[in-house]
Amino acid sequence: MENTNPLQRFFRQPAIYIQLPSGGNFYPRGSLEMPENGELPVYPMTAMDEITYRTADALFNGSSLTSVISSCVPHILDPWGIPTVDLDTILIAIRIASYGHEMEIESKCPKCENENLFGLDLRSMVDQLKTPDYTQTVNIGDIEIYFKPLTYKQQNQNTMARFQDQKLMSSMEEIDASEEEKLQLLNQAFINLGQASLTTLAQSISTIRAGADVVNDEQYITEFLKNSDRKVYNAIRDHVIKIKEESELKPLKLKCQECEHDYESRFTLDMSNFFG
Repeated sequence: MENTNPLQRFFRQPAIYIQLPSGGNFYPRGSLEMPENGELPVYPMTAMDEITYRTADALFNGSSLTSVISSCVPHILDPWGIPTVDLDTILIAIRIASYGHEMEIESKCPKCENENLFGLDLRSMVDQLKTPDYTQTVNIGDIEIYFKPLTYKQQNQNTMARFQDQKLMSSMEEIDASEEEKLQLLNQAFINLGQASLTTLAQSISTIRAGADVVNDEQYITEFLKNSDRKVYNAIRDHVIKIKEESELKPLKLKCQECEHDYESRFTLDMSNFFG
């Protein structure tokens, strides 16, 4: 007979419940266990969770974030499969469950450069997060293109790839190599960045219909993008950018406490300090 911990009744309990902007759509099979009422319980972080997300290497490669999500939102069985349209809602919910809904942010006034300190109600940020209409397609000639959000795994891999090449480009002067070798490295970095953009675009497409043909293989979609007319590629890219912007947090409208200048400031979820 399995023993039950007599202290179990003192374990942490859900602090809030959330509805995913996606409604649970776009998750890979087996990565989400959706409750019947559509609301996911969110638990506050443990002490071990706090240690985990402060580990620099794990924070960079995404493993710390997936570990914290698994701990705090156990109905998400595989955090790597989270559609990016749900990620901000989940992270803000964990922050609220762990530290409350109020958060202080610093912002420099673009006019007088005064460092302002504002109180932010994170519940208002959750309320504004919506999922774009992924039923909207792009029609180009005889083809119709359908879209989907990236998973967190795809987003993280693409971000890491871009970071490495951007880091190489910014440190080119410090590299001990000939000018010809530096030029080769620089050219390769540009090619890699272009490939990363192409990969992101291909992963944002769920299906391409061309008459009776229905294509959802990423390899075929990537090959199509590589060999597309520039106007076709740009039309697809612009639609993906529009979708991404619709799912992002809107800039905060702020008033400088020193000169009373009204300005906007983007609110970004910097994981190095968001949970602190």
